[in-house]
Amino acid sequence: MTSPLPRRTAMRAAAVAATTAFAATTAVVATPAANAESRGKEVRESFTVRDRRGRQRVLADTRRPPVLIGGEVIPAEQRQGPEHGTYLIFNDENGSERGGVVAGASEASLSLDYVNAQALTLGTKWQGEHGAAALFFKQMPDPGLPAGQTPPMPTRVELVWSTGDGAVLALNDSKGRPRIVLSVDAGDVPSIRVLDEHGAVTSRLL
Repeated sequence: MTSPLPRRTAMRAAAVAATTAFAATTAVVATPAANAESRGKEVRESFTVRDRRGRQRVLADTRRPPVLIGGEVIPAEQRQGPEHGTYLIFNDENGSERGGVVAGASEASLSLDYVNAQALTLGTKWQGEHGAAALFFKQMPDPGLPAGQTPPMPTRVELVWSTGDGAVLALNDSKGRPRIVLSVDAGDVPSIRVLDEHGAVTSRLL
């Protein structure tokens, strides 16, 4: 009769089995920095989760990464956000970016995308005693256009609070022009304004 495995050996075997099972469904690629930490731990500037086909599904990065949409790679310089912020990017089953979270020293945001353009952004910015929080909804472009050929889409809904202007909700037309604006300014004065296509107020409720 053989003796059972020592507890430490059994735990190690279980850990190896769990790691093997996870690797069967995803592949994790880590990009180390040039220098290791003083304690000998590996420094990772980015961390990528890929599916079994090798397509990126999640990316965590400490620098502004490029955008992957429809097989195209859009340079990192065209992505909004701080150069050295923290980026958490989510990709669909085809590897195209569909949303993400960005955190920087003076701003943070969450975004969700259409098939070829940004759809929704929730963001904050601050500097000293001044700050703002905003939620923007963009108009959807023609989904058949490649990402690199998609024109800038107008913002259709803006919900903003800032230390200077108070709270504002703007409903915009198809060209991004405010047509109805509801606000409570920094002095707690409320108003509702209806505007024409030239920005002139046609009616107002104070």
